[in-house]
Amino acid sequence: MQRYFFPAIISAIGSLLVALPVHAEWNAPTLEAVVDSLDVYWGVFLGTWGVDYKYPIVYPHPNVQPTPCGPASYAHYCINSNTIHLNMPQMGNLAFGIGDAAAYFAVAHEYGHSVQNQLGLLNAGIPIPVLELQADCLAGAFFAGADYAGMVESGDLDESMFSAFYHGDFDFYNPQHHGTPQQRAEAFATGYLNPIMCFGGA
Repeated sequence: MQRYFFPAIISAIGSLLVALPVHAEWNAPTLEAVVDSLDVYWGVFLGTWGVDYKYPIVYPHPNVQPTPCGPASYAHYCINSNTIHLNMPQMGNLAFGIGDAAAYFAVAHEYGHSVQNQLGLLNAGIPIPVLELQADCLAGAFFAGADYAGMVESGDLDESMFSAFYHGDFDFYNPQHHGTPQQRAEAFATGYLNPIMCFGGA
């Protein structure tokens, strides 16, 4: 599949993206750089479609902590408040165990839910596995923009795709089923190769 880009969009995004830390410790400055880049990417991308993107507020937590949408044991998006909650020690373990880009992927996935919320998809009765796979796809779209801007280091895509694969599951009867390992890795790859496919385009 050939990668699909809107040249003007990517050009604008590439000039504004914040450089992602290389093999950085997962800490506040690293998180800030990732969040700033995601804000720019989706603000420009959706702005070209006339969507006034409302950036989510990202809250790092030192442990499992209650949020408006339940305990933040790892990473999750809260639709009620347009917030993303991250358990920073768990994010650090992810970055240490797989690689820093795996943690970038986790944040990009949660931003995908924020994008879905802006587009009215989270209240449209769409099955959770479909929404979760689309969020993986949107994470891949962000990595496409970052790669186009020269910010993706060798191994980053492998780390991100492995993280998507690793967090897949076969618990088909669980309402929170996110997709199988293969489905999640393929969704990420689809977003990276052809971002418009995340929205059903061709």
